[in-house]
Amino acid sequence: MNIYEKIFARLEELHMSQIELSRRTGIATSTISDWRKKKINPQADKLVSICKALDMSLAELLCDEEVVERTIEPDFMVDGQNIIELLRTFDFETKRRILRYFELIEICREINRENSSQKIKRNVSVIQDIDGNNIVMINDIRFRGKRSVDWKDVREYLKEYVGEFYTIAATGDVISIGSDLPKEYSGSKYTNSIKGTNAKAKANAATGIPEMIEIAVGKHFRENHEDKHKRDAKNGWYRYDSRFALPVYDDKGELERYNVFHASMLIRHSNDGKLYLYDVIDIKKKRATLSANKRLPDKNPFPLGKYNTTGNDRCQSEYSKIFLHTEGLEMVILLRR
Repeated sequence: MNIYEKIFARLEELHMSQIELSRRTGIATSTISDWRKKKINPQADKLVSICKALDMSLAELLCDEEVVERTIEPDFMVDGQNIIELLRTFDFETKRRILRYFELIEICREINRENSSQKIKRNVSVIQDIDGNNIVMINDIRFRGKRSVDWKDVREYLKEYVGEFYTIAATGDVISIGSDLPKEYSGSKYTNSIKGTNAKAKANAATGIPEMIEIAVGKHFRENHEDKHKRDAKNGWYRYDSRFALPVYDDKGELERYNVFHASMLIRHSNDGKLYLYDVIDIKKKRATLSANKRLPDKNPFPLGKYNTTGNDRCQSEYSKIFLHTEGLEMVILLRR
């Protein structure tokens, strides 16, 4: 079995989407799709992050099953001499691969050390409802203002994204984060016009921006007619639809439900030919109810796409279900159509 075949087999085993693999590894979703379409293996320097995301060892990914079985014998990890002896039993191609990846492990460690201090710590995942709609689950509330949002904190947080770029899975469009996003996102006319739940939703949606871009759908174009944007939006504007969900806690601090929101991602097409996220607007809460029963989750996560709506006729006709395992909870979210 080729390396790319093992990757997709593991994705199916974990019920993990390509979008989620992209989020965990930083590899563009279009690149991941190309592995299967073009029957090519990932670049060598990507394999360490792929193994980490898929909870596999390099040996499992690179070697045949009989080789993997030999590598898990206790003597393998005793000392360097045993590793050398084991390598001698491999065929030439396996030796070449493993020696190359020994080198790459240290390279990747160095890269990770350099980037670790710059990475934003986030607790975000992507799930899919029964209708196939992707939803970004933002599992932590970062901005908790009781009366109003401190948009200065949001602006400072968003500066961490500047210079990054993300690919929309549905279209392949690459969306960059420019230096104008923090100020516009936190101080636009739209932001100043919203209050209460929608304001807090927009503030906390900032932590899910990469995934909200990646799952965006419904591309719409309009020309630019504003003089102040004649350069930074010379080639017009695009809107994409996206969805995200935020947790709601009771007075005891325990998870009560998730509120699901729809949002429009406003993209400017600059004179440099690139697409930039300009703002997130038109945030609307979707009607949703959630039941949560505490229990230990199964060993494998729920295969979200394999469950059908059950219950009475009203439930089947008016609602879609989301099944979710998180933080020791089994939850069912009913979304009104």
